[in-house]
Amino acid sequence: MRKREKSELSVAGVHLERALREPGCPICRRIRETEERWIWTVLYELTGDPEIHARFAASLGLCREHAALMAQVVETRELLTPTGVARLYETVVSHALEVSADLTGRRKTVPKEECPLCAVAKDAEDRQSWFFSRLLGEPAFWELYESSDGLCLPHLLAVWAQAPAKARPALLADFRRRLAHLLHGLREFQRKERFDVHEPPTPEELASWKEALWRLAGMAYPEPLIKRD
Repeated sequence: MRKREKSELSVAGVHLERALREPGCPICRRIRETEERWIWTVLYELTGDPEIHARFAASLGLCREHAALMAQVVETRELLTPTGVARLYETVVSHALEVSADLTGRRKTVPKEECPLCAVAKDAEDRQSWFFSRLLGEPAFWELYESSDGLCLPHLLAVWAQAPAKARPALLADFRRRLAHLLHGLREFQRKERFDVHEPPTPEELASWKEALWRLAGMAYPEPLIKRD
């Protein structure tokens, strides 16, 4: 491994280890943090950048999910103001006004490119999955992973595709163990909720349905993860 790759892996390891100590999938968390930092950088430093304006215009702005995240970040970060969004979207709305003039009976769509933040998130997912796969061979990292909430299914598959062959059996066995434990929790939660059962569900069983949602689909966060300005 080249010196630069080793350095990047070392830095990534610090962040992934921190993410493993937090609830939920660590790769989902790292992607979300990357998205929030990108929004911060764009709104704080790049609202006058012609290239950024061109990318936003070509994509007709952010997708629904990332537009909502931008609004959340602006509303929770003291050093950001809505005027930055207004400056960017002045260009977007002007472009939308132009291209919508071409709509005719034959043409029912407006051409648009990929949401720029979706592209950033995809790149972050690829990088974090690669870093994670390389770190699996380190005993301390694996031990931390085993004690964490583990990966969601989409990121388990992303890591699996890049993991060394010798790491795959343990990775799969760990994920299947988590699924089996989750299945037991779901069943016990339902059983204990019956009117004729007087045994209360454990906190883990009460939370099993929420885990099932993120374990199979990935994490969703109701508010920004990065709180400080």
